[in-house]
Amino acid sequence: MVVSKGYEAKDLEIGPPFYLSQGVKDVVVFDPLTLMVLHVRKDRTTRQVSPVVIALECGCQLLV
Repeated sequence: MVVSKGYEAKDLEIGPPFYLSQGVKDVVVFDPLTLMVLHVRKDRTTRQVSPVVIALECGCQLLV
């Protein structure tokens, strides 16, 4: 998900828990203004700076 201007709180605070509650294993949120990458799983949350490679639960890797 990409952070939308004016919807930062929704995209960063409301969105990830909602998607996790729907069974999504990895929620990745990218803020193009700050290059911040938020990776949320049910057991942990990490913040990194793009470019970064993220290992997803499915075994795939994602370059953000």
